[in-house]
Amino acid sequence: MAATIRDKKNNVALSPGKYDFMGHLPVPLKYTFKEGLERIQKKYFERTGKTLNCYFPMGGGGNEPFKILGRAKSANDLPGIVLSSAFDGLFGKKFLEKFADSGEFRSCQKTPLPPIYADCGIKDPRNFFTVFSVAPIVILADIGKLKNLPRPRRWADLLNPIYRKKIIFGGWRKEGQKKFSEFNNFLLLNLYKDYGAESLKSLAQNTRNLLHYVYMSRIAGTAESEAAIYIMPWFLAGICPRRGKTEIIWPEDGALAFPTYLLLKKTESERLGILARYLAGKKLGQYLNDNRYPSLNPDARNPYPPGAKLKWIGWDYVYSNNVLKLMETASKIFFNHWRDPSPAKTKK
Repeated sequence: MAATIRDKKNNVALSPGKYDFMGHLPVPLKYTFKEGLERIQKKYFERTGKTLNCYFPMGGGGNEPFKILGRAKSANDLPGIVLSSAFDGLFGKKFLEKFADSGEFRSCQKTPLPPIYADCGIKDPRNFFTVFSVAPIVILADIGKLKNLPRPRRWADLLNPIYRKKIIFGGWRKEGQKKFSEFNNFLLLNLYKDYGAESLKSLAQNTRNLLHYVYMSRIAGTAESEAAIYIMPWFLAGICPRRGKTEIIWPEDGALAFPTYLLLKKTESERLGILARYLAGKKLGQYLNDNRYPSLNPDARNPYPPGAKLKWIGWDYVYSNNVLKLMETASKIFFNHWRDPSPAKTKK
C-alpha cells in the first residue's frame, strides 16, 4: 500500500496509518456527528495534552480514500479506528483473509443486541467488525401510479412481470455519461444471493430508471413521478412529504440491512477508548435512531415499526465468498439486461 492516499475532492494527501480515526457517514448525519467528534477531540486534549488526529470529510462523496484501505499490507497501514458506510474494499476477500482472524482488531459491539438485530444475525461472530448502524432499504409505493396492482410485500415480488417498467432504485451519474458512477449494488447482491442470475434479468425488465435518492423522495406522489415503486433508504422514504399519495412498505422478509461499521485496532482500544465510547454511546445511538439510520445500541429507544424485520446478507456469505466480486458480477448481469434511458434524461 502506498504511504499516502490523495483525497482528490479535498486536495489533501493522506497517510491512513497516522490517523487515530478516519470516518465517513451519509450526508444527513455528518454535521451532528462532526460536532460530537470535535467535543471528543477537545476533551482528549484537555486530559492528555495531545491531539486526536482525525479525518472526517464533510459534504457529499469523500469516500474515495476509504476504498483503498482494503489494500492495506499490515495493520500499520490503517487508522486506529475506521468508521465506514460503504460496502467496499474492507469487505474484500484478501483483506478479510489477512486481518479478520489476525487478532489485531477487536469488536466493541454492545450486547445484548435488540431482538431485531439478533434475529437477523448481524453481529459479526468473528468479532472483527462492529456494526455501528444500519440504513434499512425499504419500498416506497406511489399509490396513484400503482393503480390496481397489488403492493409488493416481499423482495421476490419485485421480480413479477406485472411490475414491468414500474420500479426505480438508486443510482446516479454525471450529466451525459453512459455509466453510473454509483448505484445500489447491495440490492443487486442480495437478489443474486437469494434468487440467482435470473432474478437480476427480471429486475432489469421491471426497472424504469435509476435515480438519486433525494430526487426520488422529491417526485414520488407528484405528477413528475416516473414509477410506481421506489427502492430507497428508510430515512429518505420517510421525508417524502406526500404521505397521502405514497406508502412506505416494509418488506415482510425484512428491510435490507445496509451496514455502517467500525474497525478498531486492539492495540489502540485503551488509548482511543474515549472515542470508542462516543461511537458506542446512547446519545449518538438515539440520534441515529431518531433519523432512521438506526444504531445497534441496546440502550437507545427502538425506532422500528411494529413487527419490522431486517434482512442481513449473512456473515457466512461474507467470509466464505468474494462478495465484492459477486457484487460486480450481479451488477454486470443487471446492466447487460437493462434498457437504459437516454443519459441526457437522467436526473440527479
